[in-house]
Amino acid sequence: MLAILVSLALLIVLTFRKINIVVVGIAAAAVMALLSGQPVVTAVTDTYMTGAAQFVRDNFLLFFFSVLFGKVMEETGAAASIAKFLAELLGEKFAILGVIFSGAVLVYGGVTTLVVVFSLYPIALSLFKKANLPRYLLPGAIAGGCFTFACANFPGTPNLVNVIPTTYLGTNTMAAPLVGVITGIAVMLMVCVYFLWEASRARARGDCFVEDEATTQSLVKAASMVRLPSPIIAILPIVLILILLNVFKQHVVVAMLGGILLCVVLFFRNVHGVLDMFSYSAENSAIAIINTAVVVGFGSVVQASQGFQKLLDFATSLGNIPPLLAFGLMTTILAGACGSGSGGLGIALSAMADKYISLGLAPEILHRVGSAASVGLDSLPHNGAVITLLTICGQSHKESYKYIFFPTVVFTLAGMFLSIALGTVLYPIS
Repeated sequence: MLAILVSLALLIVLTFRKINIVVVGIAAAAVMALLSGQPVVTAVTDTYMTGAAQFVRDNFLLFFFSVLFGKVMEETGAAASIAKFLAELLGEKFAILGVIFSGAVLVYGGVTTLVVVFSLYPIALSLFKKANLPRYLLPGAIAGGCFTFACANFPGTPNLVNVIPTTYLGTNTMAAPLVGVITGIAVMLMVCVYFLWEASRARARGDCFVEDEATTQSLVKAASMVRLPSPIIAILPIVLILILLNVFKQHVVVAMLGGILLCVVLFFRNVHGVLDMFSYSAENSAIAIINTAVVVGFGSVVQASQGFQKLLDFATSLGNIPPLLAFGLMTTILAGACGSGSGGLGIALSAMADKYISLGLAPEILHRVGSAASVGLDSLPHNGAVITLLTICGQSHKESYKYIFFPTVVFTLAGMFLSIALGTVLYPIS
């Protein structure tokens, strides 16, 4: 138990200090092995590398085609077209909701978060200027759409945290649909009400939009978006992916490839630098999956320790703590420790899925609760996506993290607990 706590603390501290995650993962695994009595060399070269390599094997194509789809949507202007249409649809009065929903639609459709942030930021900035809303709310509004209900609660999305469980549990992306829809709507309402309230408070305080040199450049970029594709046509690749994935039950890689090909066919006049897009996707997907895999590898070393087995046995033997609750809590804690929802989810499922299934929990509800739990504590200040979002928006943690914390931690945790409650009723232990 002590070895787990110390190695997790090391992982968190070194990540906060912005040490490269590959170095952090190996160091934490070595410390874990040393303190738990495992042969250090064997733990690092065998247990650690096997866990990391297996995650890469199972998920690399998903990462690659997900990044490629996002890049094609970005380069053809399709992502910006959808974002601009949805962001402007609700008008100045509800501009902040337009930002939330435009991010949510793109993320739900499989566009990678980073692409959504880059595409949406100049559009959202322009809307905030028209609505005279302070810029410190902008990162939270984008995160409220991209990091919450769209990627993890609503079923059917090809997003990573909804696809990874299918590998471990044999489920599909529509697992536990009623639980997913109810929790998705609940989290969405919490996010929307919260930001309407914050916008109202900001206006009451007299806080308004303040422009600087960087925002001026972004506003010029937004103003230049006049020859974008039709949003109705632009959303067709996303629709095709969802149909292939959820109606025809195609593999997620096949669905993503179908969306990419349709996007290229529809907007071939806007497709330039194909080799550059492939190179970008290969490099960025490799970085993303390695950063996640090294954390999953650390989880494999933790899983191999006697302390973890004792902890797992203890958690599952407590009669007053429902197994589904224990699974959700351990998953979100691991996601927080890793600073990665997909990394924490991968560790949790590889280490605990078989145990909880043997206790009679349905794989479908483990899938849905695991996805919801993965976006609970993952968005703490050291999370890479949070740091990137703040950097793009030109805001600091001090200025804007509070408005990220409530939707991506407080409300997503509420969604996790709601999914656990619903799952306990709708999927009783058999």
